[in-house]
Formats: sequence, C-alpha cells, structure tokens
Amino acid sequence: MAFSKIDLRNFRCFDSLSIDLSCKSSLFHGKNGCGKTSILESIYVASSGRSFRTSNLESLIKKGAEAFNIRAYDDNTGSILEVNKAKTKPINIKINNSKVTISELVRAFPSFSIDSKTFFYNDNAPEYRRKQLDRGLFIASPDYSKDWFGYFRSLKQRNSALKLGDMAQAKAYDPLLVDHGERLNLLRENLITEVKEIYDEIVSKLTQENKRADIFSDLDIYLKPGFNQQTGLMESLTSTNNIDLKRKITTTGPHKADILFESKGSLIKDIFSRGEQKLLSILWSLSQNIYLGRAFNLSPILLLDDLSSELDTEMLECFLPTLKYIENRFVFSNIVDLFGSKINDQEQSFKKFHVEQLK
Repeated sequence: MAFSKIDLRNFRCFDSLSIDLSCKSSLFHGKNGCGKTSILESIYVASSGRSFRTSNLESLIKKGAEAFNIRAYDDNTGSILEVNKAKTKPINIKINNSKVTISELVRAFPSFSIDSKTFFYNDNAPEYRRKQLDRGLFIASPDYSKDWFGYFRSLKQRNSALKLGDMAQAKAYDPLLVDHGERLNLLRENLITEVKEIYDEIVSKLTQENKRADIFSDLDIYLKPGFNQQTGLMESLTSTNNIDLKRKITTTGPHKADILFESKGSLIKDIFSRGEQKLLSILWSLSQNIYLGRAFNLSPILLLDDLSSELDTEMLECFLPTLKYIENRFVFSNIVDLFGSKINDQEQSFKKFHVEQLK
C-alpha cells in the first residue's frame, strides 16, 4: 500500500495541512524553514513510526499543542492509517481502526529516506550499507527476517561463549550460523543482482538523453559476503577460530558483509565527485525501490530531501529524465522549482507544491 493523501494536525510548524500526492513524483519547494522537510518527515513517521531527523517524537508536536495527528489514505485499497503521538504517551498507530505494531506498519506502508548519509553511500562504513540493504529485504521478505534474527541470535550466543574463552561452546553455534547465514547471503546477492539490472536499464535510458550520464554505466556493483565463498562459511569460521578466541568476537560471516561500487577496478568513493556520488546514490535507491515493487508487490515510497544540494548543473540535467522511469511514489524537496516547463506534469504524473502557499 502507499499513501495517496495525507492530513497533518499540529505536526512541526503546521496547524493543519492536507495534501493529495501524485501517484508518481511530488516536489515540495520553498524557502528554508517553510516546512518542506517536515512534510517528508511526516510521511516517514506515518510509514515507520520513526523520524529521520530525531529520536524524540514528542519534539514533532507543534508548540502549544498536546499531540500531533497524521491521517493517510490509500485510494487503491481504501485503507486508512492514523498515527497519534501525545506528550508523555507512546505513539499510537491504527490501520482501518485496528491497532498495529511498528513492524506491521512498515510492511503495510513501506518508505525509504535518502538522507545526508545516503547521498554519500560509498563514503560510509560497511555497517551503514548493510543496514540499507537489509532494511529493504526485511520489509519485503518474511523469510529474510526469520533468517536475519536467527543468524544474529546465534552470533550473539557464539560471541558470549568467546568472551568466556569457551571455544567448544562457541563452535556449537556454528551450524546455526551457517544455516541462517548462507540463506542471508543468497538473498542479499539476489537482490543486488536484480537491482543492478534495473539500475543498468535506467542508466542506459539516461545516457541516450544525456551523454554525461555515461559515467554511471558499466559499474561493478557486488556483494562482499564477509567470508570466503570458495571454501564456504563453515570452513571460514573454522579457519578463524584462533583469531576469534583471541579477539573474543566472531570475525567472519555475513555480519561483516559489504556492498561495493567500482569503476574499472577503482572504488567509486575514490574517483567520483560529491555530485556524482550523490546522483549515483539516488539512482541506486530508485532502482531498489522499483525492484521491491516488482518482486514483492509492494508500493514503497522514496523520500529525498533537498535535491539540488551537492548536485551541479550537469548532474541535475542528468537526473531530470529519471522522473519518467519512476514506478512508485517519489516525494522530494528543493528550495526552488528546478523544473519549470521542462516536465510534462500530466504525462509524467508529476505534482509540484509551493509549501508557503499551502499554509
């Protein structure tokens, strides 16, 4: 499911606001401080129960109010979502008037936010890239979540045994680690392979319209699994027993995995400009969103705040045609309307909102 309309009450700077989103792309523009990011944040809160800006949900309540309320509607299914957060009370989430957990919410109305860390995906630590990869699979595949929890429960127990210096006890968890870990690795590899095909399709189309986009062609994007795949996970665990015992932690396995982006043997972070890295991250996120929609029958919303930051004119021109290939809802913000008459609003299901005029 995906939101087609969202109503806000006492959220951040808004007393009351109602927005009909496009079925594809929606741009919110206006000067700094007018509430662009808050609108994107409200969509993320409504689909995850969390904010991408703060861990303190009470701070999202408009000054002078006692609670915020978000109501969202899905025209395709007729579903109604309501999210309430009152001061000193936990968040309350209902779908069609039935209370749901955050886990149920994120699977019913999935959304993904491209934030300042995502802009420079390749500059971040491997842990960040793993989390981005796992979040999509966790939402889309119940089997993945079972194996993820099974793997990390076993890993925690193995590490506890290592801290006690008990290698025999630590090795007792190896079969569970291998069982869950090999399935995790396979699902991750499949996702990257499928998303890469969609990414290549998009870049090929962009290159036909703008030769500058050719820099994003022929990239090697692959999973570094965190263990030696030639010998297998069990053999990798066995080969690092002495190191693990000395360091008191498991040093090999899918919990050490990473996704690498290379061009002609060089890491992207070493050769791409900041603007090129940002656009690559946007294109990869869009491709993953499309894949999740196609493969798992989801309608994930992708959120992007402040599009033009870090992007020069060339990279913005490369980005523009991308809007034609979006298959799910894409909601983004910018200080100014970058597109003017360059976008056929009706043909591309594109909506623009001047936030200061919405108040």
